[in-house]
Amino acid sequence: LSPELSLLWSGETLKLSFFRASPSKSCSLPLDYGKHLKEITGIETVISKAQSCQSDQYSLYFAGSTTLFNALLMKCLEREVMALCRYTIRRNTPPRFVALVPQEEEVDEQKVQIAPPGFHIIFLPYADDKRNVDFTEKVPASREQVDKMKEIIQKLRFKYRPDSFENPVLQQHFRNLEALALDMMEPEQAEDLTSENY
Repeated sequence: LSPELSLLWSGETLKLSFFRASPSKSCSLPLDYGKHLKEITGIETVISKAQSCQSDQYSLYFAGSTTLFNALLMKCLEREVMALCRYTIRRNTPPRFVALVPQEEEVDEQKVQIAPPGFHIIFLPYADDKRNVDFTEKVPASREQVDKMKEIIQKLRFKYRPDSFENPVLQQHFRNLEALALDMMEPEQAEDLTSENY
């Protein structure tokens, strides 16, 4: 890795330092996007893909901030690194440590965007957030259960695609927002397409 990356932002050259994160080293570059504050505290090579993560998008308030964001994203993708950051969601809240994992734009054969470019914000746990769960025994599926499940899958009349099913909790949230915006007495109930038909 090159130790430094220079970016031009609002007519000034900013330097980001890349290094392997360790407790004895720290570097910070405040990037204040209005009420949201990110400070880069280290850059680390991405070893594996995230298992589950949430992506979040923020409005970039200052001139040149979109250019800086895109340049940081491109360099992180090019060097296959992720950023470790201290993240303050709003004023008067304690900061959290997060990992910014870059994601490049994904398009299908017709050049239709499947996944937008940006960063996944992954909240890192504190030591007391981790729990050791002792599994006393493994409960494997019996041969009969496996055969029954195979029969069920073969009887499906449509090709299974996870994105065909809307998240019922999220849909209910949208209906609640709609009811508030339209001054309705109570929101419509969202239909849960993932529940059983009996």
